Amino acid sequence: MKNTAQIKKENQRRIWEILRDGLPHTKQEATRITGLSPATCNTIFNELEQEGQVRGEKRRSGEVGRASVAYMLNQDYESFLCIGFELIQGRRSIFWRVLTATGQVLDQGRDCRERIACRDIEDKIEELKEKFPNLRAAAMGIPGVADKGWIRHCDLPEFDNVPVVEILEQTYHFPVHLENDMHYKVYGYYLKECSREDTVTILNYPSHVLPGMGTAVEGKVIKGWNQFAGMVGFLPYGVTREEQIEKLVPETYLPFLSKGAASVIPLLNPRILVFTGDLVKEEDIKKIWEYCARTVPEAYLPEFVWAPDMKEYYFAGMFERAIEEKWRTRQ
Repeated sequence: MKNTAQIKKENQRRIWEILRDGLPHTKQEATRITGLSPATCNTIFNELEQEGQVRGEKRRSGEVGRASVAYMLNQDYESFLCIGFELIQGRRSIFWRVLTATGQVLDQGRDCRERIACRDIEDKIEELKEKFPNLRAAAMGIPGVADKGWIRHCDLPEFDNVPVVEILEQTYHFPVHLENDMHYKVYGYYLKECSREDTVTILNYPSHVLPGMGTAVEGKVIKGWNQFAGMVGFLPYGVTREEQIEKLVPETYLPFLSKGAASVIPLLNPRILVFTGDLVKEEDIKKIWEYCARTVPEAYLPEFVWAPDMKEYYFAGMFERAIEEKWRTRQ
C-alpha cells in the first residue's frame, strides 16, 4: 500500500507532466485533466511554485471578471543530461544533449576519441555541469549490459566491469540512469511512433561489433533479470563470437540478421520490427522478410520497418528515463 508521501509525489508528477508541453495551464484545467480535487491541485501548484519549478501569471478573460492564474514550468529551474558513448565503424565517440523539462535543447555535441575511459565521461559531465549547474538528473546509454549500475560485455573493453553509476553519482550528486543503448532506442521509438498497446522490437546490426535488440510491450521495455535481454549477438549461430564479429560486414552479415529476426518473431510476436545499423540496407529488408516467411506463418509476420537513423529515438528514450530518475529520487 502506498503511503501519503508516495501518493503526494505521484500527484505532483501528474500535474508537472501537464505542464511539459510548455503552455500555460490553470488549476481548473489541471483538475479536469487529472481528476484530482481542486484543493489537491491548489496545494500542489502552490508547493511547486514555492520550490521554483513553476511560475504563475495572472490572465483575464475579457474586460471584466476575476483574473485566473496560468502556470508554466520554469525553464531555468532544472535541466536534464543525456550522455553516452559508442563504437561505430571503428570510431569511438562521446555524445551528449542537455534539455529543459519541456524538451528544449540547450546544448548538444559529439567528441570523437581514439580511446574513451570513464575519466573522459567524468570530464565531459564536469564541463557541462559548470555550464548548467541546474542539472537535475542524467541518463547514460552504453553499447553493453547495464548490470545494477555496472557496465558488462561492452563494445569498448576499457569500460568492462566499471561501476559507472556509483562513480558519477558520488562525484556529481544527481541521479544517473544507466541502460543499454537499445533499451533507450526502443523506448524512444515506442513513445514517438507507437500506439499504447503496441509491441515493437528493434534489431540493430552495426559493423564489427555484436548486434543488439530492444523490445517494448505496451510501453514496458523488456530488460530481463539483469538487463541482458536483447543481446542477440549471443544467439547460437554456430560460430564463435569472434568469428561472428569478423563476418558482420556488408558481404556476409545478412544470414546473421535473418536468423536473428526469425528467432525474435515467434518469441516476442512484435507488431512492428525495426531494422537499423550501418550494415542494414533498405533493399535487404525484402530478403529478410522472405527468410522469416519460410518458418513463420505470414499472418504472424510483423510490419518490417527500415530506420537508418535512430538518433532522435535514442535521445527521446534517454530524456524520459532521466525525468523518471528525477521523480524516483525526489524526497
